Amino acid sequence: MTTSLHLINCFKSLLKHIKTTTKSVFFHLLPLFFTPYISANLIDLEDLAQDFVLETKKIEIPLYPGAFNPSIIRWHGNLLMSFRVIQDPKHSFNSQLGIIWLDEEFNPISEPQLLNTRDGSSNVPSRAEDGKLIAINDQLFMVYSDNTDPVISRGGFRVYVSRLDFEGERCVMKNIECLSSFEGMSPFVREKNWVPFEYNQSLFLAYSLNPHFILSPQLLGNGHCETFALSQGHIQWDWGTLRGGTPGLLHDGKYLAFFHSSKDMATLHSEGKSISHYFIGAYTFQSHPPFSITSISPSPIIGKQFYHGKVPKPYWKSLRVVFPGGYISDGEYIWMVYGRQDRELWVVKLDKKGLLQSLVPVSPIENDYIPMCSKDL
Repeated sequence: MTTSLHLINCFKSLLKHIKTTTKSVFFHLLPLFFTPYISANLIDLEDLAQDFVLETKKIEIPLYPGAFNPSIIRWHGNLLMSFRVIQDPKHSFNSQLGIIWLDEEFNPISEPQLLNTRDGSSNVPSRAEDGKLIAINDQLFMVYSDNTDPVISRGGFRVYVSRLDFEGERCVMKNIECLSSFEGMSPFVREKNWVPFEYNQSLFLAYSLNPHFILSPQLLGNGHCETFALSQGHIQWDWGTLRGGTPGLLHDGKYLAFFHSSKDMATLHSEGKSISHYFIGAYTFQSHPPFSITSISPSPIIGKQFYHGKVPKPYWKSLRVVFPGGYISDGEYIWMVYGRQDRELWVVKLDKKGLLQSLVPVSPIENDYIPMCSKDL
């Protein structure tokens, strides 16, 4: 009898083990059965890549493998690229800007140099972000965001302008000026992504894209910007709020620039999770006041490896990011540099004619030009 009870208990234990094991195996194998179904119903953004997007290339800086968000300019016949670097992920608000010379294949040909955004009297670490390189009247400038307050606050981030001078091989920031006085200024708004462009040999800045609100920085050391122009157009863009990206450069009688936007969505790249995805588009605007936007991308510009590829641990939150910072061009092609995943530097080659033909017209909203006057935004 004892032997029979022992056998029965052993059999029950075996059944229980089989059920437990089966359940474990089932849940272990569940993703193998359902992931293909889920993936098949998620958008692969790179399926939307356009024919005018010809190729992409990652730019490597060995001393700063995590550099990101570049800008670029052809300066004195050579390619100069700026970049951003966060050296300590535990203090991700502390970041620095650097520069490096590239060859025509976008390979580094000099040692990188980090720029000094502080004078000797400040103990606040650099929090400089996303510099834009632009030439104004044969002088080199950088427009960027920074926060010099001892205690970080959202409203402490302002836009800065600095002239860049070369003393031998060393680049020095001169006449750094915080643009803190302008129409609509709020101490609670984080300022960044203003779009620089040159007009009449002077620096102008687009504070926003729609409305296209144009500021004229006085650069007299007082941080003041005059309102210069305001226009607005009928723009259809379903991928988030338009925000600045690259400087605006003249092409065929109009300025061309690239913007960015972001939208929370679930894609193949986010494995079905709803997270922020960043997008790039192009737009043109008039070469004269009021600088109205005249055409824009109907959908995001997408190339291979924009969203597929390595996804490092994020500094702030999970994102899928491409961020435009500058471009150069010739008669046929445009090379735009962009940051990827807040860790990488890339360049994309675009067919210029194909890109411009892809843009759709933007019609102005009547009575929208209010030069040199006040208007709440």
